[in-house]
Amino acid sequence: MSRTVRSALALLGAISPFALAAQSVPPPANTPGLATPPEGWVYLPELAPYGPADIFHIVPGDAGPKPQMQVHTAKNVGILTRDVDVPLGGATQLGWRWKVDQIPSKLVETDPAHHDYFSIAVKFDNGRDLTYMWSSGLAKDFGFDCPLPGWTGREYHVVVRSGASDLGSWLAEKRDVSADYAKYIGGKAPARIVQVWFIANTIIQQGEANASFGDITLEQSDGSAPVRVF
Repeated sequence: MSRTVRSALALLGAISPFALAAQSVPPPANTPGLATPPEGWVYLPELAPYGPADIFHIVPGDAGPKPQMQVHTAKNVGILTRDVDVPLGGATQLGWRWKVDQIPSKLVETDPAHHDYFSIAVKFDNGRDLTYMWSSGLAKDFGFDCPLPGWTGREYHVVVRSGASDLGSWLAEKRDVSADYAKYIGGKAPARIVQVWFIANTIIQQGEANASFGDITLEQSDGSAPVRVF
C-alpha cells in the first residue's frame, strides 16, 4: 500500500467524530476548509481537513434531466448534503437519474485501499446512512458496511450498478428505502430521512472521474406528492 493511500485512509478515519477518541486528527491540508457549495446544498464539514474540493456544480444540462448536478472529482473527496424531513414508511422510495462517465475505482470497493466511488445516499435520524453506489465489479444488490475507519457501523453501501456496460448513459433508478434498511442495516427502523447526500471520492487511489445526477425525489408512504430534492 502506498504512502498516499495510507495517508488518505488515516485521514478519512480520523476526520470522523466516531474515530476521534481512538486517534488524533492528522495535520490539515495546506488550505483546509470547504468549497462554496451549489445553492441549497452544504458540503459535509467533516471533510474540511482535506481542503476545499470544488466537485459539485448545478448546470442546465443539454440532454437528460434539467437541471443537473455535475460531478467532477480529481484526487479529492466531497459529500454534498441537503436537509429533508420525510417519514420513513413501508412505501418510502428514493428515485433518481444518473450518468456515470468513469468509475472512480477499477478495483473492488470493499477493500479500504480501493474505496473510491460515486453514490447518492439517504441519512436517517439515527445517524446512519444508506448509500447507493456504482461499483467497478461487485454484484448488483450486494451490500456491505463501509470499510473505512470511523464510517464502519455508520454507512452502508448498496450496489445499484456494476461494470462499464452502461457508462455514459442516463439511467433511472428507484429504491424502496425501508426494505433496503431492513435488508442491509437491520434492527429498529429509524423514523425519518433527514438528509440526501451526493458522494464523490477519488482521494484514496488519486484518480479522476465524472458523473451527473438529476430528478432526485422521495416518494412518501402516505401517498402524498413526492418530495423533489433536486
